[in-house]
Amino acid sequence: MPKALSEHETEAFRERICDCAARLYVEEGPAAVTMRRIATDLGCGTMTPYRYYPNKESIMTAVRTRGMHRFSQVLEDALGSPGDGRTRSRAVRDAYIAFARANTATYRLMFEYPEPHKDDTAYREAHERMLRTVVAHVDVMIDEGRIQADAPIFGHQIWAALHGAVMLEIAGMLPPGFDAASLHTRTVTALIDSARPPAP
Repeated sequence: MPKALSEHETEAFRERICDCAARLYVEEGPAAVTMRRIATDLGCGTMTPYRYYPNKESIMTAVRTRGMHRFSQVLEDALGSPGDGRTRSRAVRDAYIAFARANTATYRLMFEYPEPHKDDTAYREAHERMLRTVVAHVDVMIDEGRIQADAPIFGHQIWAALHGAVMLEIAGMLPPGFDAASLHTRTVTALIDSARPPAP
């Protein structure tokens, strides 16, 4: 009888399943994501993935759910770094880009493809956490008096610019000499300058 996996080992294998599914989905298309193909790529028995997820649809929802929590965590950690609001905002930007580079398939799956099970409780909680997290650095700059803005809208403006820069980098379509961070710096500097409070 095989030895039961520890909680840590179970979690690690779930992560491997999700990483495999995300890669297959993005690189080969939705049809490539089957329980059999996942098992083959992971080198395990055909029925093994079913011990962790009932079907491929639940895996894809889990990819996004787990990805959003991991994404939110790295941004929250970055926001907790020392410095003023602008410094912490840059730390969030750098953490965002680092996550997208290190987890490109998951990142693309989170934002390029719609989630069909948006009412899934775990997914909804992860999504709401992410929405709070990606604009939290704007609240810090507002509290410091650095900018005057509607935090959710301004945060989404910055987010949209950063996501666009990241996707252009992933696609290899940035101008020579630019990466996502340097391009975004120019955009966000203009946005922040436009939102500065009027001089007294």
